[in-house]
Amino acid sequence: MLRTIVVALALLALAATPPTVARAQSYNAKTITMIVNYPAGGPTDLEARIVAKHLPAHIAGNPAIVVKDVGGAGGIVGSNELGQAAPNGETIGFFTLDVISQILANPALKTPYSNFVFIAGVESPLVVYMRKDTPPGLKVASDLMKTRGFKALSLNAENTNTLNMDLSFDLLGVKYEPIPAYRGLKEVETAVLQDIGQAANTSLSGWTGSVVPTMGSSVLPLWQLSPRHNGGYPRSAALPNMPTFEEFYAEIHPGKPLADNLEYRALRALGDPQLAMFRVAVMPPNTPDPIAAQMRAAFADMWRDKNFLTSYVNLIKTQPVMIGTEEGQEVLAGLAKVPSDIKTFTAKYIANMTAK
Repeated sequence: MLRTIVVALALLALAATPPTVARAQSYNAKTITMIVNYPAGGPTDLEARIVAKHLPAHIAGNPAIVVKDVGGAGGIVGSNELGQAAPNGETIGFFTLDVISQILANPALKTPYSNFVFIAGVESPLVVYMRKDTPPGLKVASDLMKTRGFKALSLNAENTNTLNMDLSFDLLGVKYEPIPAYRGLKEVETAVLQDIGQAANTSLSGWTGSVVPTMGSSVLPLWQLSPRHNGGYPRSAALPNMPTFEEFYAEIHPGKPLADNLEYRALRALGDPQLAMFRVAVMPPNTPDPIAAQMRAAFADMWRDKNFLTSYVNLIKTQPVMIGTEEGQEVLAGLAKVPSDIKTFTAKYIANMTAK
């Protein structure tokens, strides 16, 4: 119902645009650059290329869309490039949301996410997985608790994926070595395949579109970190048979509450905004309203396109959950409202991780 309303509102907004303005936004014979803030071949790039293939048909003038992968610094390099782009409608970002840099006011982040013009978002859970041959061997997910000293591979220490996974392991009480050293999740997958490390996590598209096809027989999913819905954390519709972290924790530590634990509060304060819209389509700051409205309508229309949905489902194995303008802007605004004790804890946690 929410997606139907979002689509309807977006299309009405486009219909209400004055004809002279609508003609001024024609992309006839033009090319749009889509900046992806992670390296080629990773989950963000996989989804971006589906969008780049199908979005032009929903934009006046049917422009070409060229994907430009700008990885580095946990997504900051790509977002900085978009922040410096001309707000003329010819550059758009398809990003993995970088929550930590904005929450902790990372000076390397030149354009806060809240300054970008929000177009659309895609909800996604995270999947934590581990090699089945991790000593003494995993037959079921709870065998994780028998392991000792495995290596957990991830992106840099200020990345939400990294913190969510490591905080989860800490809450469970397992012994492990964090290795926050990789530029992209494709590199992480390769390292796990080579047994350089044994555990990692990835988005839904990374799990279904990359990990399962390449090493599904060698790894075991442990849990999903699912988006918040109706005040709780139900299993994602795309992963109905995979337990949530909360379910897994309750199995391992029955009767031990999570809610007031500072580590868990941090995990959710950092993770919830990203999971709510793991991928975001944004445009440079100060992009004119008519251009933004047209692009929002194009995304909304694409979400009803059977060819797009078929391509997406073939890769992700479920239909995308689109996040509309109002909800997306609310999520971005919420990044400025993270409690100070969570910020302090997170900063110390990252410092301790990088000091190891």
